[in-house]
Amino acid sequence: MKNLVDNMIHKAKVTYNQANAKMKERFYDMTGTTSASVKEIADFIKNHPDSKLNKKNYLGLQFSFYKMELRGIHYYLELKDSSILQVDVHDQNEQIVAYRSYRDKYSLHTPIKFPALEK
Repeated sequence: MKNLVDNMIHKAKVTYNQANAKMKERFYDMTGTTSASVKEIADFIKNHPDSKLNKKNYLGLQFSFYKMELRGIHYYLELKDSSILQVDVHDQNEQIVAYRSYRDKYSLHTPIKFPALEK
């Protein structure tokens, strides 16, 4: 019985987060607010020619650390194999994005208010 209740609670949370992401996406589209998902930001950092890559191997797992500064904005991406563990974007005055896979409730595809990504 406890398993059934736990599954129902989990499904409700997932459904709520998906609905929240869709509402945000529509709101940003309607208002013309630029946004990007954590996945899009991570791909931008990973594929940008100015990104500095540092790879480490711990206990047989491959970790990749990307750092970049672009027009006064600092970008940081941490991957385990190909899974996104951490994404940070900040300028001198404020944190723009702080994503941690182990604690954040939104998915990698939830839109976040973010300045347009330019290569």
